[in-house]
Amino acid sequence: MELRPPVPDDAHAVLELIVARDVADIGRPDYTLDDIRADWAAPGFDPARDAWLAEEDGRPLGYALLDDRGAALVTVPPGNEGRGVGTRLREAAEARAMERGAALVRQYVPVTNEAARAHLLEAGYWPAYSYFRMRMALADAPPPPADVPVRPFARGIDDGPVHALVEEAFSGIPGNISQSLESWQAAKVDKEGWDPSLWLVHEDAGGLGGVVLCERWEEGVGYVDALAVAPRVRGTGLGRALLLHGLAALRDAGLRTAELSVQGENASAAGLYESVGMTPASTIERWEKPLRAL
Repeated sequence: MELRPPVPDDAHAVLELIVARDVADIGRPDYTLDDIRADWAAPGFDPARDAWLAEEDGRPLGYALLDDRGAALVTVPPGNEGRGVGTRLREAAEARAMERGAALVRQYVPVTNEAARAHLLEAGYWPAYSYFRMRMALADAPPPPADVPVRPFARGIDDGPVHALVEEAFSGIPGNISQSLESWQAAKVDKEGWDPSLWLVHEDAGGLGGVVLCERWEEGVGYVDALAVAPRVRGTGLGRALLLHGLAALRDAGLRTAELSVQGENASAAGLYESVGMTPASTIERWEKPLRAL
């Protein structure tokens, strides 16, 4: 077995590895080719140093990357487990994180992957946060209120203000990791397949009041990536109104199911999503390991 950096032609093979793991853990694919290409195009990300493909006689066995915010994606399909592939990939990601001077490294693991959880615990990781993936059939979503107007996101005009609003809204969530404007643009706005009609902005007399940012996924799934309202209008029902606008936009785009992720300690957000009919479908844990920075 050897590790080597992936090249663009490896994208499909990498996707097969990730999808095989997703299907085993949550029953369906949760990653796309566009996601892989966006990962590799992120500012400051160097595939030659920040990603690894494990192979044996030219056959892909597993894959890992370390993103610009210190999160490692380590994926080994069930058929390749028990051969030390995950250990090699994890150690490569940890070594790279130490080279960067990181204080800790993170991994996100579905609770159904008991082997990975046991491996991380033995390797010095600890579960720090839980995230619930919530779902609903879009046909069941209540209609949005007509008295809360929204408009599509305007590229080049809204980038800075919307990013700042999302950062401010998320800053109070335990475990949130800040993202620079450049990194956010590359991961979200510049991602292949981005649809500005699914990014909705609400303005009032005070300016930008709130946003709901959604994505079109495969197999008829729409994802609510961010819901944020300005502090001056919190508690007015605007968040629920924007969520309903986002769900309506996904439904109008021909999608059948909506999903989103919510941090386990964010009870108010979970309650909001449940109020429109969303229910938990799976749980992912964020495991963290302190590092001795070089």
